[in-house]
Amino acid sequence: MIPLKAPIGYFLVGVLTLFFVIACSEKGPPQISIKWPQMLVEGDSGAAFMVIFNKGKGSDRLKSCTVKEYPQLTCELHDIVKGRMQLVRDFEVPAGETLELKPGGRHLMLFGLPEKLQGEITIVLHFEKTGDVPVKTGVVR
Repeated sequence: MIPLKAPIGYFLVGVLTLFFVIACSEKGPPQISIKWPQMLVEGDSGAAFMVIFNKGKGSDRLKSCTVKEYPQLTCELHDIVKGRMQLVRDFEVPAGETLELKPGGRHLMLFGLPEKLQGEITIVLHFEKTGDVPVKTGVVR
């Protein structure tokens, strides 16, 4: 005769493990908002800075960016790695946290800007989960 205690014990451990995994997983979507965008331009390139807030319960990743008015521009994500500016694949925006894009740290680089660029442009941030988030920013030369 096979004792029933062992199979029931394994079943309970499995169910409890499943509940633990579900409880520790992200709940809900990210909630992205942008504040204080600014773009500094020198020649045909520029750097964009802003603060990205994620007030949601899920993390997100900034994967890329484009410029609405100038789709031909190259827009890259850059970070300082070992004291040098480097192109990076993405920026993580954890749930409930803030990502600062600032001089001397993570920022957006734009290449191929028109010589007479002035006023405002719209940078479209492409997030993995949130999708596209347009950000209007003034241009400072």
